[in-house]
Amino acid sequence: MNHGLFPLVLVMLCVQAHAEAPKKSDPLPQPKELKQRVLATERASAKERERYSCYAQDQLEKLNAHGEVKDRESKTSESFYVNGQEIDHLLKKDGKPLSDSAEKKEQKRVAKEIKKYSDPKQVRKAEDESEKQFEMVLRALRYTKGHRDFRNGRSTIIYELLGDPDFHPDNLQERFVKALVGRIWIDERSGEVVEMRVRTDHDVKIAGGLFANVHKGFEFHLMQERQPDGVWIANLVEGTGDVRAALFFHPRFRFKEVTTDCRLYSVDATSGSMKQKDAQ
Repeated sequence: MNHGLFPLVLVMLCVQAHAEAPKKSDPLPQPKELKQRVLATERASAKERERYSCYAQDQLEKLNAHGEVKDRESKTSESFYVNGQEIDHLLKKDGKPLSDSAEKKEQKRVAKEIKKYSDPKQVRKAEDESEKQFEMVLRALRYTKGHRDFRNGRSTIIYELLGDPDFHPDNLQERFVKALVGRIWIDERSGEVVEMRVRTDHDVKIAGGLFANVHKGFEFHLMQERQPDGVWIANLVEGTGDVRAALFFHPRFRFKEVTTDCRLYSVDATSGSMKQKDAQ
């Protein structure tokens, strides 16, 4: 899956909290303190996820004006990381394996991606771009009404999210992030997300709405699952939206990605081969 939206929202997922198991009545970490730890925590999390390979089932549905499905596309991919950068290897489209020629083309593309992110300069460039977006999200959103609860026996901090009125956006991405409202559940010990739900609470317009308009109610939902060795991996990403582009193009869509069968792997950055490790 192309996680183009992830750099804008992943920053909300990687907040570090207390290491000791707290009581429900203990003071909460301060939001400002948590924000200062975000970038370091995300980089460490990416390195931990790099040990894993997973299968991802993606589905995109195009809807008519009544919310009925008029077209559906699906993909099955194998996802893994090289130096913290995610790479997806497409295996099936609409339930059918790739043809021999398409598979050869896909293998060449994946090998090219592996080689690219084996270059420290390319990795640094990608990390710098992500960090810029993370820092923007930190400035654009406020964490409010924090409280502690327990989920699956683990302490979880819950925050309401909303745009910071003191943040003044300069472009479409910044306007989109400031328009988000919702809630995030954070595993307090690890600092990783358990669940997040956000939506736009007003339209986000381009050129006053003449060129494009992301309508109020765009929704995004993410859940993560803790692996036996403590690594957290997203197992559900879904959303729905309503976008108008120009005067006549008005797509409505719904998407969903389910990640399963995560396994410990190592990637040979030179050859692109992958070797399975025994689970720890």
